Amino acid sequence: MANYNTPSQPKLWFYAIIFLLLFTIMAHFTRRMYHDWNPGSFSANRGAERIKARKDIETKTATELSTAGWVDQGKGIVRLPINQAMQITIERWGANPSAARSNLIARAQKAAAPAPKVPEKPSQFE
Repeated sequence: MANYNTPSQPKLWFYAIIFLLLFTIMAHFTRRMYHDWNPGSFSANRGAERIKARKDIETKTATELSTAGWVDQGKGIVRLPINQAMQITIERWGANPSAARSNLIARAQKAAAPAPKVPEKPSQFE
């Protein structure tokens, strides 16, 4: 009597060849994707550029945090040194929190207000 639970020898070879063929195709596509999408290594020049850019940003932000200046002179918005701004905030909120809050809201609305509309060019008949 024939045993139907075990596959025949040619059938096993067929499945093994198909499996190896599919594995080879998958390996080929994986390797190709890796080479197409790999950005490569960063050069020392690129690293130096990034370090210089970071230091420039750090210097600029440190300067902005420690010096006073105009942010928007038309709206009357100034930049204060961080220590001075914190001291003013503590003084105002400690003395009268409700007045400080309303003042803060008014200043925020003034800063966020849109610029005035540019007047239209008058017609030639005016």
